[in-house]
Amino acid sequence: MQHRTRAAVTLTSHPTARALLATKVRRALGLRGSLTLQHDETPTRVVVWSLHELQGVYARVGGTLTLAAVTRATSDGTQYDVVETTLTTQLPGLATAEITTDWDPTTELDGYALPVIRDYATAGARRG
Repeated sequence: MQHRTRAAVTLTSHPTARALLATKVRRALGLRGSLTLQHDETPTRVVVWSLHELQGVYARVGGTLTLAAVTRATSDGTQYDVVETTLTTQLPGLATAEITTDWDPTTELDGYALPVIRDYATAGARRG
């Protein structure tokens, strides 16, 4: 067991340039740094769990919001419609980052009250 612990430390103590960029981007956005990219992520594209988490990033760094109606599928093939909500922001000296989440406005009505959505509706969410 001790050998495995050392191996894990060795792997994470020498991260790749890609992992370092991902960590720097997440930190600049006010998110936890991570050396492991999740599904559909790149070092400059971060997937967050909810519109509320996206709102937190918007409050910290601003940016431009885009909304796109998309159809997703579950692992069993069942399809459902959501709004892919993506915040694009420039991180000075680092990169342009995209923070994205899916939002279902028909069931998550509280999203309409969030400043990121209100700003989008009135001015295209260009704060920051």
